[in-house]
Amino acid sequence: MKFVFRTCRPISRATFKNHLLVALVGIASLLSCNSAPEKMNADPTPEELMQMNKDFAKALNAKNAKAAAELYSEDALLLPPGETIITGRENIQKYWQSGIDQGISDVSVSTMATGGHGDTGYEVGRYQLSIRDTSGKVITEIGKYVEILKRGEDGVWKSTYGIWTPDSTSFTAK
Repeated sequence: MKFVFRTCRPISRATFKNHLLVALVGIASLLSCNSAPEKMNADPTPEELMQMNKDFAKALNAKNAKAAAELYSEDALLLPPGETIITGRENIQKYWQSGIDQGISDVSVSTMATGGHGDTGYEVGRYQLSIRDTSGKVITEIGKYVEILKRGEDGVWKSTYGIWTPDSTSFTAK
């Protein structure tokens, strides 16, 4: 096979400027596409992942089921102990409203571990809350939880799957 080298014919100054402009716009477009998502695709920090449950405890303590539900993705699944799976933000709001109506109070969370990659993360922790039983006694429940979180297009982390379970000996009446 024989390689043939051709000489380039000269181009006008206007044509050169047009080619240069197109090349610069193309490079600028590529650079802007690569720089904006870096923050969105960056691995999550522990603080980012812990914030959801801090805000969640704050919402329940404020008796605000709507604010609590807003911390879940629209299609989230809630897996409460001994109950059926709760699907979707609207049903999650109803679930937490029911808990508020039953007297949930003094909710606190403590993170044990976090991790993630890109737009997916998890948080493992311990919780404590008080609630009234059917006789009206206040019971303190202590347990553990796992949240699977997704970062939305707005950069906010929301729970997509939430599960918790009380410790078997954690119920104390007040």
